[in-house]
Amino acid sequence: MTIRDTRKNEAYFIELKADFDEALLETQEALDAGNFTSPSERVNVAQRLFQLAIMRVVTHYSAGTDINLLKPYVLAILPYRLQLKVMADKLPKAHQFYREDFERLGGAQDADGSANINRYVNTLWWLSLLKGVAASDEHIKQALAIIGERGKDTLFDNIAIALGDSNTEVADELYYPEIYQTLSDAWSAPQANKATLLNQFIQQWYDNLEEADWHESHDCDCEFEYTDYYIGYWSFEHALVVNLLNIPRTNLIAHPMIAVDCL
Repeated sequence: MTIRDTRKNEAYFIELKADFDEALLETQEALDAGNFTSPSERVNVAQRLFQLAIMRVVTHYSAGTDINLLKPYVLAILPYRLQLKVMADKLPKAHQFYREDFERLGGAQDADGSANINRYVNTLWWLSLLKGVAASDEHIKQALAIIGERGKDTLFDNIAIALGDSNTEVADELYYPEIYQTLSDAWSAPQANKATLLNQFIQQWYDNLEEADWHESHDCDCEFEYTDYYIGYWSFEHALVVNLLNIPRTNLIAHPMIAVDCL
């Protein structure tokens, strides 16, 4: 196994993988045992488990885990997202509005100390990883169904359709045009221009996502919150669009944040 992200050493990622396994196991056990008493707290915890499951996969990718061995960890994300919906459904009627900050991909407030853009990025990463490990059409269909959000964001709608979604409604707007306009434009651009737009996107990707929880986390030594860990910098959403638009890898610029092994 060859490490993919050299900003940290192999020992760091080995320990981090174990930490995520332990955090997911212990937090799920506490949730199942009823240790979290309020409905809103259970939604918070379910959201955290969903995000941790994605972070664990990214950590494995950074550590060099083979794509075939990565698949079980990617498929394990869906049950955590389904659990989040179950917990949100149990919120009292007067508190149902609270779930929007966790389930909406844009136009919502921060939730559990995390900016809304993180939900959008995590969703695109999840879909990219499902595509990268060749998840079944049925599994991807279930993921799209639980995400919802059709007709609200151009990029997500085009991705969902390309992944086989039966809903063909495409929004006219983007939730985050300042970040994702270039990537979205690749869908409607002439074939000769698609790779150019993707190359522009990857060059700006990290700098444009300064609101993301993981931004500059490679310089952070603290581990007080689950978002403080460095899991690697990979534009999985870039890989997803490359795959769905069938862009030849030879047309892509060399860039350290391209998830090459997902292409």
